[in-house]
Amino acid sequence: MSLSNSDKKSLEEIHQLFLKLEKSSGDFSFSDSDLKNLKEKIRNLKSSDNTDVSRLAETEKHLVAAMTLKHFVSFAVPFERLLHRNLQDDDFLIVENDKESAPAEKLPLVFVLDNIRSAFNVGSIFRTAECLGAEKIYLCGYTPLPTQWKVEKTAMGTQEYLEWQESAKLLECLEELKDEGYRIVALETAASATDLYEPFENEPTAFVLGNERFGLNPEVLKVIDEVRIVPLRGRKNSLNVGVTAAIAGFEWMRQWRNKK
Repeated sequence: MSLSNSDKKSLEEIHQLFLKLEKSSGDFSFSDSDLKNLKEKIRNLKSSDNTDVSRLAETEKHLVAAMTLKHFVSFAVPFERLLHRNLQDDDFLIVENDKESAPAEKLPLVFVLDNIRSAFNVGSIFRTAECLGAEKIYLCGYTPLPTQWKVEKTAMGTQEYLEWQESAKLLECLEELKDEGYRIVALETAASATDLYEPFENEPTAFVLGNERFGLNPEVLKVIDEVRIVPLRGRKNSLNVGVTAAIAGFEWMRQWRNKK
């Protein structure tokens, strides 16, 4: 049974209250007034004609001030699923603060993104690159910049700590990186690609990632030093570009640290 406009509005209000309480409970205690408001709204679901909705009214009696945050979050899940809501990373409570100490020395690793369409993917790669300690990200073609709010939202502030540069032409960007001593490695599903887990050359590296659907243009593959592929065993032959960047980056870091 589909949700009525009234049910959907009530569930949205409840969902927002769940998020508010989760984010404000840093000391694992809950605001009495907000919790009371949440319980009242959940209790009112009993009058819904939708049995999936009215059944959720039973949740109200389980919400007590002494519950743990883990239990509290578990009660929110049925509401999220009924709304078909997919939480983003910045919807979650961050229990531990980010480190305020000086960051470790940057790795001689950069990412070059060419014509990436998804702002979510770009923000995800920013977050990965900053956590890795990479030096820089180059944004080529129509790849969205971290000044766009969708990239900024997914990057979760990491764009403030990671150097980045917009570059209109990918080939010129790669030539400049070669002149600076970087080995250019394309992450691509080419037939001649080398397994990602084979040893890398012990030198500064630039990982190049292309459009989510079309990959890199053939003329680009002519100027790179090598192509790497993440070995897969399933029926699909490719991964999300953000996932690929993370796997490749951490494997490169592992090998680099082992060689030091």
